[in-house]
Amino acid sequence: MTREDYIKSLIKSHGYTLKAFAQQISMPYTTLLSILNGSIGGAAMDNVLKICHALNVRIEELDQISSTGQPGSHLPGAGGDVTDDSLIALIRDLPPEKKIALKILLTNL
Repeated sequence: MTREDYIKSLIKSHGYTLKAFAQQISMPYTTLLSILNGSIGGAAMDNVLKICHALNVRIEELDQISSTGQPGSHLPGAGGDVTDDSLIALIRDLPPEKKIALKILLTNL
């Protein structure tokens, strides 16, 4: 998953269309489309910060996502077995709203 795909999925998971999200963060829709259909790495820092702030995503999270589409390459244990300790550490470090989403997801399995 690319950074752009990750941001698109977060926008949708927050219940926004791209157009509604652009309005929410006071960004021209065409600018948001350009960023998400091109490269977020080449976008103006102010625009990236607006997007991240609205989605409650740290810039470091985006930096960890491979722009070549390798999901999870930043996770402990990537390329090998993920240990229980590394999963616990990942869950412990999640923001509160992501912990809630994870609980909902797991209880609906």
